[in-house]
Amino acid sequence: MDRNWINHKGISDRRKPDYIKGVNEFLDFSFIKIGRCGKIRCPCNICMNGKFQTRESAFNHLIVYGILTDYRKWSFHGEESDEELEDDEDDLEVDETIKLVHDVTNVRVSDFTFRESEMCCENIENDVPEKFSRLMNDADKELFPGCKNFSKLEFILHLLHIKCINSWSDKSFTMLLTLLKKVFLHDETFPHNSYEAKKYMRDLGLNYNKIHACKNDCILYRKNYANAESCHVCGCSRWKSNEDKTDIEKSKAVKGKKIPNKVLRHFPLIPRLQRLYMSSKLACHMRWHKEKRCDDGILRHPADSKAWKTVDQTYPNFSSDPRNIRLGLSTDGFNPFGNLSTSYSIWPVIVVPYNLPPWMSMKSDFLMLSLLIPGDKAPGNNIDIYLEPLIEELEELWEVGVETYDAFSSTTFSLHAVLLWTISDFPAYANLSGWSTKGKLACPSCNINTCSLQLKHGHKYCYMGHRRFIEANHKWRFDKKSFDGNVETRAAPKQLSGDDILRQWHGCENIVFGKLNKKIKRKRKNQSYEHELKYNWKKKSIFFRLPYWSKLLIRHNLDVMHIEKNICDSILGTLMGIVGKSKDTVNSRIDIEKLGIRKDLHLVPKVGGKYEMPAAAYTLTLQEKRAVCEFLSNVKVPDGYSSNVGRWVNVGEGKKFGMKSHDCHVFMEDLIGPTFHGILSKEVYEPLVEMGMFFKQLCSKSLKMEVLEKLEYNIARTLCKLEQIFLPSFFDIMPHLPVHLAAEAKLAGPIQYRWMFPFER
Repeated sequence: MDRNWINHKGISDRRKPDYIKGVNEFLDFSFIKIGRCGKIRCPCNICMNGKFQTRESAFNHLIVYGILTDYRKWSFHGEESDEELEDDEDDLEVDETIKLVHDVTNVRVSDFTFRESEMCCENIENDVPEKFSRLMNDADKELFPGCKNFSKLEFILHLLHIKCINSWSDKSFTMLLTLLKKVFLHDETFPHNSYEAKKYMRDLGLNYNKIHACKNDCILYRKNYANAESCHVCGCSRWKSNEDKTDIEKSKAVKGKKIPNKVLRHFPLIPRLQRLYMSSKLACHMRWHKEKRCDDGILRHPADSKAWKTVDQTYPNFSSDPRNIRLGLSTDGFNPFGNLSTSYSIWPVIVVPYNLPPWMSMKSDFLMLSLLIPGDKAPGNNIDIYLEPLIEELEELWEVGVETYDAFSSTTFSLHAVLLWTISDFPAYANLSGWSTKGKLACPSCNINTCSLQLKHGHKYCYMGHRRFIEANHKWRFDKKSFDGNVETRAAPKQLSGDDILRQWHGCENIVFGKLNKKIKRKRKNQSYEHELKYNWKKKSIFFRLPYWSKLLIRHNLDVMHIEKNICDSILGTLMGIVGKSKDTVNSRIDIEKLGIRKDLHLVPKVGGKYEMPAAAYTLTLQEKRAVCEFLSNVKVPDGYSSNVGRWVNVGEGKKFGMKSHDCHVFMEDLIGPTFHGILSKEVYEPLVEMGMFFKQLCSKSLKMEVLEKLEYNIARTLCKLEQIFLPSFFDIMPHLPVHLAAEAKLAGPIQYRWMFPFER
């Protein structure tokens, strides 16, 4: 194919017939090769093969923006390189799932050859499992005579994919299959309904286990309780009563099917980790952290972190084989119905392997759903009950290992895995760790040395005392007037190890899980109340069942995404005076009067029993609010950088609204400085810009240890400056947590591998 049209020089060349003809020929080629789902990677100078576009959009992009001039070998669009043509002359042109079937079957054949090399090759095919042999035949079989675009297996996969993407019901999908079978397909083995199509796909090994659970989250009906009809803790029946059933469930009950109250979906982790080594290319990437990583002291990947290296040093037998896997675990609740008026919370538990290189490890392809915890309420501390199947797999992966075939080296090895840490928002942090993130000891890093103060009129705790984190002879430590009215002599709290936490838990480990009745709750409270007063533990986390858990440097991560969003909301809510979001309220003014601090901000009594709130240094007038909104409404950012900034604000009313997590991320790191420049006084403006720069440097793709030490040094001073400006009510737990983020980054490496953005998406 002629490719001279690629060498265009400008928009005038892109309007010529030769260029337009070349674009159409390229699109024809691409959509024949890989565009069966209606989209291809767009090779224009804006998308740069990073975004998928329809044919019409790709055509417009290539005309308006032009194609990448150095994109001569169309590897992203189905063109094979010379090496691939030499090595894989007989490979079928199939999508990734079809390739997976080939890889699985080839692994089974190769594994058999490795074990039984003395047997002749002609007997190997007979030992390939029947289900994989059938899938291979269907992958090679034409959908109907003369069909070159789809095999039978590929067509069924595409149908199921469309069903999932568009949320088709099983009934509508069955009707489609029936119609296709009658009109076009006369294959008796083709699925008749939705159930048969799903059953057909189970042979790929992508199935899951259903585990019944107690309605009150007390137990899982497995092992000793597999045949139990009711929960031995709360006495609740395993099955739904007629009153609790929907109309569909009642129709099933008529057929003699019992409906369980709750069902946990468990997607086995071990087969999916083994599957990573079934592809020779992917198996090679799984060694990247050991064989190709540049170890120059810069933190670019979790493998560069102290936490990773400590595991290697503590357990040399584990680290001796680079194929052993390091994992992260994340969980959070969401509403699957997308309806805010419906209260429902389902909790996926996702596991991510960190062995892969940076450009692969956090991609959605490698985020493995391990558990799907049912709703309709959040499991809370009872999440340990649902984590049991996953923890048992992790124990097996650590202590025993599983025999795995490595397609890259054509050998088998014993695969082991270690869970490095968990990733969650702050409320879920409490559920996973067992440390309550509410009350006077809410900070898990400060532990029992958390500095807190309960505001009597605000009815909340505030967390100040950041002068503890600066040097002992700093003048701010002795400044009573500008802070909370006290001299600060305490040292910064030390980070506790896993063994320290176990010592805190000694003598109080028997916690009964479940939404228990009042009598059992009262008994449990009497047993642990004194312990909870002294510490703040609600339970001993199930993760301590892992033999290595107490030896890890960091077990649970503070989520930078949610911390950044909450701080952004507090700052904007207070500066813009947003009702319900502002931390500067009448009650907060009364609280500082009771504390005897910040006398210039005390309420001023007026005639008739009314009060006036004196303007603070951060108070904006209506004209200033409009100026802020007008500036934001005119901000233009690159395509894909953030949402439309102009939609965040209402210029006429001087209000902001609707900022999502990523919007807050962009605002804090790039827009907070120019937005308030010339509007806020220097004493207010500087610490806010410093906070934004702190997050920007912390979220860099690569980190240096000296930079992190400087960030840790500066953030304490920034928070002290904010204490001198804002009221105590501003300092809920979120503005306090940044003081620990740089220290965590020193232990665990870049933030991008330890925050909720990829999992939330």
